Amino acid sequence: MKLKGRTILVICLLIFGGYAVYDFFNEKKVEEKRAMDARLMTVEFDQVDQIELEKGTQKIVLKRTVDGWSMTEPLRDAADNTAADDFVKGAFPERVIEVAKEGEGIEWALYGLDKPLGKVTFKSTAGTQDVFEISEKRNFEDNTFARRNGENRVLLVNSVWQSRVNKTVMDFRERRFLRHKIASVDEISIKNDKGRLMIRREDGKWLAPEKKDLKLDQNKVRELLTQIADAKASEIVDGKLPSLKSLFTMELVMKDKKWKAEVGQAKDLGIYAKVSEPAQQLKMEAGALDRFIKIVLADLREEEAPKQQAMTAEQKEK
Repeated sequence: MKLKGRTILVICLLIFGGYAVYDFFNEKKVEEKRAMDARLMTVEFDQVDQIELEKGTQKIVLKRTVDGWSMTEPLRDAADNTAADDFVKGAFPERVIEVAKEGEGIEWALYGLDKPLGKVTFKSTAGTQDVFEISEKRNFEDNTFARRNGENRVLLVNSVWQSRVNKTVMDFRERRFLRHKIASVDEISIKNDKGRLMIRREDGKWLAPEKKDLKLDQNKVRELLTQIADAKASEIVDGKLPSLKSLFTMELVMKDKKWKAEVGQAKDLGIYAKVSEPAQQLKMEAGALDRFIKIVLADLREEEAPKQQAMTAEQKEK
């Protein structure tokens, strides 16, 4: 009898254990389905190679190649790789906050999706795409309405999607003062109202060829190079520049080319630059080029170690 009772107990434990395992895996599947249902993006992150933004008559198209992002519409130019990458990276963690309405017969005008604010499209190398129509309407929690891939569903998404639709050409266009690699620069010449600064790299070390007795602080030169590389424009000017007061000219010599920039200030105190390669006119960000307006060669000089002011007691005795 005891053996029979134990057998029944074991069977019961196995049955209950089986139910527990079933419930565990069933709950896991439900959670996975919820996560998939909440996933906003259906294309794979690392396969996105094209972005399209449409708002009104404006259409921006960015394409990624092995060399980085480029703009193909509304004009052909290099794109800001960081801006394009951040745009993609920012979209992928997004989730569907809620499905506001689904099924046939949706009154799209009620959600502002009959005439959406704009459209964002992500295309992948696999030939798949996600198309998001974004409404300018928001709900009481400040989330916006969206439609994905023509589905008969109104989705509630983060209102940041409205900011994505409102991006302009200038938000994605390459706006660096110098588009070339700063590491390829072997000679720098700057002429301002203080005079002319000229330095050259020889055997990996920066020297002042016109003042060979002047020892340059290599860290200060590297800081100067970084400031040139980091300088960006707020705007690329396609029309005529305003009347400018000359501030300085900068000439760079690289292994295979020369580059020149003429920088001046307008009456409204805006700083503008006309650069040679690629040939374009830039309205610079505030403070981007201030360092070069008054710079002189002595600013790059290596500081001498302070001389010992007092003799030690032992030296005095001697």
